[in-house]
Amino acid sequence: MDVVIADHESSERATLVELCHSRPGLGKLIVVETGTKALEQIRVNRPEVALLACELKDMTGFDVLRALNDDERPATIMVAPDERYAAEALSSAATDYLTRPISPDRLALALKRARSNPRQAIGKPAVSDGSADRYPDAPTLGHRDQFVGERAGRLYFFSPTDIDYIEADSNYVKIHVGAERYINRDSLTRLSALLESVGFVRISRAVLLNMHRVSFAERKGPGVLAFVLQSGARVVSSTGFRLEAGAQLRIARTRGTRRKRRDA
Repeated sequence: MDVVIADHESSERATLVELCHSRPGLGKLIVVETGTKALEQIRVNRPEVALLACELKDMTGFDVLRALNDDERPATIMVAPDERYAAEALSSAATDYLTRPISPDRLALALKRARSNPRQAIGKPAVSDGSADRYPDAPTLGHRDQFVGERAGRLYFFSPTDIDYIEADSNYVKIHVGAERYINRDSLTRLSALLESVGFVRISRAVLLNMHRVSFAERKGPGVLAFVLQSGARVVSSTGFRLEAGAQLRIARTRGTRRKRRDA
């Protein structure tokens, strides 16, 4: 794999180069100092991987990602001095997020993830469910996008398909993955738009549910549904939700009107 390294700190660039040289299977290393040069080299050389510092002199590493179209964008590993950019990494197309000092083992894991997620266009839903019309400015989510969750001072990366549900918690959200809980500074409204195309449904003001992780549902009252997940967790919708008929399982609010029962 050819790799572009972009960092404005000479000592940090040297460290990344040394770490990459210690890894077998890497090809040409293209080392630059600015985001402008990174864009130029990525477009000309089409590397498989980019190691981008979040902080560059002329722009951020995330600006570089946004400037690239789907066909140009390599598997990208963001590099930062600490966890301050973790929330932004959550909503980006980055494959991984590294904090300094970077250990050889941690870089090896990031490169392995990059190798298993080669460059390709960000996936769009095979069947339109109307989300593009409701959220025209929402980014689309692909198989290589990852979520970042924090627990006990560590950052964890996982696929959206592994998430059971996401719960609002003040200025944060709690991400439930099996028996584990992670936090992230994000909003349920933004995540609803981002995740609707891959099967998530907002079932209450505070809960965004992954329908692919549901074992069964039961009615708990007029317009109220209780969902039991594969993990054993149980979450309940707010009043005024119903299951929509059809092969594409979704939930929608009722209109709050009741049909008059006809006499037999």
